[in-house]
Amino acid sequence: MRRRGGVGQRRKRILLYSAPLLALALLFCVYYIATASPTARVDFTVPVAIQLVRLDGNYQPVLPKLVGVRGGIWNYHQYDSEGLNGHYPVFAQGTPNGNTSYFLLHVRSTVDRTYTLLDFFNVWGYPLDRTNTLNFTVPPPTSQNSIYGSDWYWDMCVQINSGRIHEGNWTSQPLVPGGDIVLRYSGDGCLPVT
Repeated sequence: MRRRGGVGQRRKRILLYSAPLLALALLFCVYYIATASPTARVDFTVPVAIQLVRLDGNYQPVLPKLVGVRGGIWNYHQYDSEGLNGHYPVFAQGTPNGNTSYFLLHVRSTVDRTYTLLDFFNVWGYPLDRTNTLNFTVPPPTSQNSIYGSDWYWDMCVQINSGRIHEGNWTSQPLVPGGDIVLRYSGDGCLPVT
């Protein structure tokens, strides 16, 4: 009988020691599943150039940094839950390789949705419209006429997969893979003369 009692005691000890280890393993699995990053269903970049052309022909590029990135500029929250790794699903971190003529607009989302350029401007906190983009209005205020001219206007030019350049849609320009977008505040626009 002593042997049976010893085996029973041993089983109780094994159970006593293994139960906390099993609970810890289960807790670790639940934590891992709950915090694992979801995978991106949409993931691409769109080169965007925003140019404020002056009367002297030079232009000032507008390069947003840390827009839609945790700790950066984040003024809109409609799609917060669709982003990955602390980012809004449409965000800009900075310019590629120090380039000062354009920036990369990232579209990275857990949802297969077509985001628009306006979605990015909403997060950035600036207007996007044919008559007022980045608070540069059409017509320009008289105080800016010596810098930008009195007949400056906004033009949005879009090119998809190196195809024909055409005018973009101010209210709902989709962000798509292979797309390039130029926003230009000038007296001659960015559309080619045909």
